Amino acid sequence: MSKHSSYLHWILALALVVVFSFGAVSSAKAFEFIEDGDLPAAEVVDDDLFIVGERVVIDGTVNGDLFAFGQSVVINGTVNGSLFTGAQFVEINGEIAGSVYNGSNTTMLRSSAKIGRNLYFGGFSLDVKNGASIDRDVAVGGYQAVIAGDVGRDLHVGAGALEISGSVGGDVIAEVDASEGDMESMPFMPFMPPGTPSMISPGIYISEDAKIDGTVTYVSPIDQADNIESEPEGGVVFSTPVPDEPAPGEPLRTETSPGVDLAMKIGRWFLKRLRELITLLVLGALVLWQLPGLFNKVVAKAQAEPLPATGWGFLSLLVGYIGAAIVGSLILAFGIFFGVLTLGGLGRTIFGVGFSSLGLAFAVFLLLVNYGSKLVLAFWGGKWILGKLAPNAAESKVWPLVLGVVIYVLLRGIPFVGWIFGLAATLVGLGAIWMVFRDWREAAPVEAEAIA
Repeated sequence: MSKHSSYLHWILALALVVVFSFGAVSSAKAFEFIEDGDLPAAEVVDDDLFIVGERVVIDGTVNGDLFAFGQSVVINGTVNGSLFTGAQFVEINGEIAGSVYNGSNTTMLRSSAKIGRNLYFGGFSLDVKNGASIDRDVAVGGYQAVIAGDVGRDLHVGAGALEISGSVGGDVIAEVDASEGDMESMPFMPFMPPGTPSMISPGIYISEDAKIDGTVTYVSPIDQADNIESEPEGGVVFSTPVPDEPAPGEPLRTETSPGVDLAMKIGRWFLKRLRELITLLVLGALVLWQLPGLFNKVVAKAQAEPLPATGWGFLSLLVGYIGAAIVGSLILAFGIFFGVLTLGGLGRTIFGVGFSSLGLAFAVFLLLVNYGSKLVLAFWGGKWILGKLAPNAAESKVWPLVLGVVIYVLLRGIPFVGWIFGLAATLVGLGAIWMVFRDWREAAPVEAEAIA
């Protein structure tokens, strides 16, 4: 896979933001929204489609990119663009003309599935059935990958287990485990989501039916030549992982191949973005459900006074972290002082009450810093974009949140500069929260006097 291909998903993310930000300003729709998770077989969407629901089912045709999020996503129809999806379970039976960017627990490509470009997967299990095809490259980061279908070019895998019984038109570049033991008895298995497939044994397995036109290069703690039953056209290259700290006198081992590094990085990127997306959407839904009025006040404050909010956000961060350290030191000092005076009795009380209260207050502060501030800017951004492109959707409580969070997560994931978007969201959002709290504090005594 070329260097340009490795940055393809970042380019697409940037392109998505550009389309949203500089698209047509008229009331004509620049993309479609579906909230019930269903696109019937007879329907055709001649544009990009955003669809959410507990169970998303695409039976129709999308003549554009498809963004699908839910507990499960099933693609039976045709997508004449790329597919971006995040779900617990993803099943593809139809045809995707572009690439698939997928973060999920489990993804299955049935025998009728066809992907015209690349497949990027980050999650627990990828299962490509016999008959399914990916015309270009596949990159996997997760626990296991079972490839019984056809891969047009290279297969990059960073996983615990890899099984190949299909065809690969290029090279196989993999880093796999080789530990032994009963998979079903592993301690984390009871905590896996329902519907998770059975774990296959760690290692690399290439059946005698597999056809590989390139070279198989794999990194593993042990040589697994006995598990490679067919001979790749380019042969097999085995190396052991590079230890973090080699023992004195031990020779350095072969470094992990760039392809494996790429697969692992893509997998980690998808999982991190998926976790961030789900967390923000869940917390945002709770806020809009329980505190819609207060949240709208904070968003309005950020929109009306973004520069003052940024300044107050910076001060709030300083005061929050430095103040927590000072208060913690005072609790420690007073606890020790009164513990000496009262032979420990009052000291234990000060430690218990003081640190418990400080811990609770600091946890709330971190919740606002890490999530609350991001939700403020995401909702504001989503509402502004929808106001330009789809005014009717801008009045919804759901779509500004979903669109804003998706865009924020993509921007936050851009290498080297993503932290700038995260910092900006933290400062503006946290500052707006403080300003609304300050206004409430100032208005409370006035209201009390008026009532008196």
